[in-house]
Order: sequence, then C-alpha cells, then structure tokens
Amino acid sequence: MKALSFVLLGSLFLLQPTILSLNASAIVTEILSIPTEKKKIRKPANIHLLKGETNTRSILPVVPGYIEDNQLFICFRAPVEDEYLIVKDTESGEIVYSGIFTGTTLTINLTNPGESYTVEIV
Repeated sequence: MKALSFVLLGSLFLLQPTILSLNASAIVTEILSIPTEKKKIRKPANIHLLKGETNTRSILPVVPGYIEDNQLFICFRAPVEDEYLIVKDTESGEIVYSGIFTGTTLTINLTNPGESYTVEIV
C-alpha cells in the first residue's frame, strides 16, 4: 500500500510541471488572440489665456490642453459660460476657432497642428 501511494504521489509531482506549462501556453495563446488597439498619441500643447484688451501681463496664464488625432483639446479649470472665444495658432497666426462656448473642454479639429495656441476671451 505504501508503495502504491508513493508511486501516485511521485507521479503527481512529476506531472505538475507539465500541467502548469500546458496551462501557461493556453493563457499565452489566449492573450495573443486578443485584438490590440492602436494607442492614441497625446501631444501636449502650450495654451495661453488672454482676457480681452485689459491683459497687460508679460506672463500669460496657461490652460491645460493636448493634441490627439489632429484635434486640439482645451481643458478649462472652471466652466466657461457663454463666452466668445478666439483661438489662434501662435506660430502661424491662423484663427483655428472663434465662437461662443459653454463648457469645460473645447475640442477643435485642426488641419495643421501646431504646438502653441492663445485663447482670447472677448
């Protein structure tokens, strides 16, 4: 009886690595079969805020924002309510958005993404 239990216990220890490797290969195959999404690249944008013609400070307040998939996302710290905004590309001087905006995040489709923008609240 002792010999039979020794053989069964010994074979259990010998089969355990084989079973674990089969299980691991099945998990790897399952992981590889999951479709992967292409990661979207977020590029930070320098966005400065101007408030009308009264702003004479040399250092402009910075508003958080980023560019993703040729879209500019401007994230305001506080909700903006019915304000007329003009967004300009500082490098080219091109107006990329002008209009009345309400909300906390402004999304603008860009044709030529730059790196620095100014947001003027008129």
